[in-house]
Amino acid sequence: MLEALNVALPAQNHDIQNENSQLTKLYDSETYTAYTEDLEFMWRWTIYRDNKLVQEGCSLTLEASRRAVNHVMAFFNMSSKNNTVAQEL
Repeated sequence: MLEALNVALPAQNHDIQNENSQLTKLYDSETYTAYTEDLEFMWRWTIYRDNKLVQEGCSLTLEASRRAVNHVMAFFNMSSKNNTVAQEL
């Protein structure tokens, strides 16, 4: 069922929150934006990079969603820094 929902998501822009008031923004930077949605039985979170879906997951609580997104963003940010340093060498 989640796959069917994702078909339209990658093409949508960062205004996705305006289109769906059920979404809570968890992270917002120049490159990345993350949202979560309460599905009653779990919280579904999604991370977008340059308007394209790059990661999604689910958590049992809103706070767990925040921690999961922060963890993934820490990895993405470290990977980005490592790539920049490698290119400079």
